[in-house]
Amino acid sequence: MARGDSKPDPRKIIRAHWRTYVDVRTGKTRLQDHLLLEGLPVIVFAGCMALDVHLPSIASAGLLTVTGLLSVFLFELVVHLAVRAMELAESGLKPGADTSALAINLEELVANAGYASLVCIGAAMVFVVASIGSHWVLRISSALGLAIGAHLVLVLMMIMKRVFNLTVERLKRVRTGADLVDQPGGGRSS
Repeated sequence: MARGDSKPDPRKIIRAHWRTYVDVRTGKTRLQDHLLLEGLPVIVFAGCMALDVHLPSIASAGLLTVTGLLSVFLFELVVHLAVRAMELAESGLKPGADTSALAINLEELVANAGYASLVCIGAAMVFVVASIGSHWVLRISSALGLAIGAHLVLVLMMIMKRVFNLTVERLKRVRTGADLVDQPGGGRSS
């Protein structure tokens, strides 16, 4: 932890998540990722405000339950990824392209999962307000909750795509033997 950082400060997690908005080929930040992941929720918020959307308290309570449970699941995923990173660090693997790729994937997954957990916590707080609010409080909290929910769905889709691509890549390597090395007897590399 850097000097002056407060322990519950989420900015490091948010910045780590934003650093994943890059083009894999060029390494440059993808503006379209920011526009989609942050712009669409702004449009949802503005649309809900313009249409005077008010979530019924039962819907707010349901969304509160879903976001609360999802937050717990994502927090567990963050802890699991931390354990996996510690195991990787202690495994004695030699630094190289494959090890670096694995480390980068773990780092990006933990950034995305940690961020998504934070978003869930924020959404849950907004849905609490929406479930008990009325008039302008209900209107604003409904619009904000649905906007955060839209953002959360996009972040979760990003995580799913990252995990899917990683899994497909690893399974392709297993099927094609891409990780075989030229050793006597055709043994696998360690």
